[in-house]
Amino acid sequence: MRLLDYKKNPSVAVLMQPFPYFAEPDTSVAQILELMKSHNVRHIPIKQNDRVVGIISERDLRWMGNPAIVLPATDEIPVSHVMTFNPYIVEIDTPLTTVILEMTERKIGAAIVVSSNRLAGIVTVIDICRALGEVLDSEFKHRH
Repeated sequence: MRLLDYKKNPSVAVLMQPFPYFAEPDTSVAQILELMKSHNVRHIPIKQNDRVVGIISERDLRWMGNPAIVLPATDEIPVSHVMTFNPYIVEIDTPLTTVILEMTERKIGAAIVVSSNRLAGIVTVIDICRALGEVLDSEFKHRH
């Protein structure tokens, strides 16, 4: 279903990617990088005991490619050492506009979506841009 098909402000659920890949705090950075690469994702929620405790993004790991930084091997660094704690988490019925405006205000690339405090999905700036592109394309195609 397209955004324009909704009669009222839809919830974040319409754009979220359901059942996202996730990792645990002791997952190595090497494993995170492999997960991102193999599934073509840029954000990974971090769960501990079925509760979301953080998020790691591709951008969070860019500094690791800097040759001036001497690091232990990436398979020795747990993601808990580099992840963002207390990520932006929203309930599945949160209005989409609320989520978009908050992500913009915080200048963040993803929101974690939960249902009854359990990981349900993730929505990223890419998901939002794709939907906006479809809305604009649809609106302007009808105006010749």
